[in-house]
Amino acid sequence: MSGPDVGDHAPDALLTDLDGREMRLSTLWRARPLVLVFLRYFGCPFCQTQVVQLRAEHDRITAAGADVGLVGHGDPRAAAAFATTKRLPFPLLLDRDRGTYRAYGLVMGRATQVLNPRVALPWIKAEFSAETRQHGLKGGSFLQMPGTFVIDTGGIVRARGGTIRMAHRNRNFADAPSIERLLTALEPAASGP
Repeated sequence: MSGPDVGDHAPDALLTDLDGREMRLSTLWRARPLVLVFLRYFGCPFCQTQVVQLRAEHDRITAAGADVGLVGHGDPRAAAAFATTKRLPFPLLLDRDRGTYRAYGLVMGRATQVLNPRVALPWIKAEFSAETRQHGLKGGSFLQMPGTFVIDTGGIVRARGGTIRMAHRNRNFADAPSIERLLTALEPAASGP
């Protein structure tokens, strides 16, 4: 399955916030560029590692003129617990039927992505930290592939939404982009198309 790529309009969707209110995804990139992260599931050690890194580097991302937003698909109680235990300084929205995942080209993983040798070392590293070790599915899907996108502002002029400046669909579960790659992708997003 393909999805939007660099230069394409970012798909919008009606998702749910942690209080159960419906919220348009595009509100996250309306005022500032956005680093949009689709999580595999809330207990995933690789997603937790990426979120902890984003939290640690949040000041650098906001200094670059951007915000961060997360999309998950698990149980709402697990999402709220995840936001609390990870001390999220950015929003987490729920996509219960994973329609937004599909709209961004994030599919179910194959055996070669699950059993990839490149996953072993990051998994071992994640297991050594209480904050990032495996914590169960929490209503998510073990095979859901994650991804990270940088989206510039949509503003009022662009009715269809923001423009994608970076599209990273993980090749394996542990293949998240580095903070440096995100900051580089934010440079043209912050200055506009």
